Amino acid sequence: MSQNTEVTPVKNLRSHVLGYPVDLLDEKSALDKIESAWTQNQNQGSFMHVVTLNAEMVVASQKDRELDRIVRGADLIVPDGAGVVFALRKKGAAVNRLPGIELAHGALSRAARGGQPVALIGGRPEVMDKLVTELPTVHAGIKICAQQNGYFAAEDENSIVAAIAAQKPKLVLVALGVPRQEFFIDRHRHLFPQSVLIGVGGSFDVWTGFVARAPQFFRRFHLEWLYRLGKEPWRFQRMASSLPNFALQVLLEKGNAKDAPPT
Repeated sequence: MSQNTEVTPVKNLRSHVLGYPVDLLDEKSALDKIESAWTQNQNQGSFMHVVTLNAEMVVASQKDRELDRIVRGADLIVPDGAGVVFALRKKGAAVNRLPGIELAHGALSRAARGGQPVALIGGRPEVMDKLVTELPTVHAGIKICAQQNGYFAAEDENSIVAAIAAQKPKLVLVALGVPRQEFFIDRHRHLFPQSVLIGVGGSFDVWTGFVARAPQFFRRFHLEWLYRLGKEPWRFQRMASSLPNFALQVLLEKGNAKDAPPT
């Protein structure tokens, strides 16, 4: 697909999980929506912030006013976590998981096919070094216009981001972990008026083989979180403080009222 090819805008429905909006789109429709942002008139703003929502992010947002604002205001919010899918199905929505790692992989493929420049931010230095070497072998024709690992001084952040923005990337993948990547995107969104920015968590580690992704069996039955917990037991305390909280709220939720932001 060439850069000038028109893409028909995708219409979608939104539901809510504990008051947080979620787009009811499959992977193809979500990617069409992303690609549509790239092909808008160059004189129009086409910024898009993509959030991959899971139970931990919902609970964290309930406790943090700024994160709450950022998540609610995102342009595209996909159901990344099994808990979010459970909550949506409880409301009768026919929806499947759309893992952020798969959406980001698809976005890279669309960008490579359409000649759209890509910027990569985050990960350890060795991860980034391997990533920029291996991505062209996976996504033929990909144009990586800028890259920056996640280990930079706070006082250098503005100049680093300005240099990346000057390359005018259409797709920016930010792998700084939740909620740091969401705050980062919100802080610098004004520099990327015609870009799609996606927080991708630990995707760079998986793509480069530094971390193994759950086998297909776990993914099929929405147990990827369990596999990760077994491999990374340090996650237990964080999951134990958020997942039961989320599940109880979903089970007790009545109607479709949108929750108020935290006070």
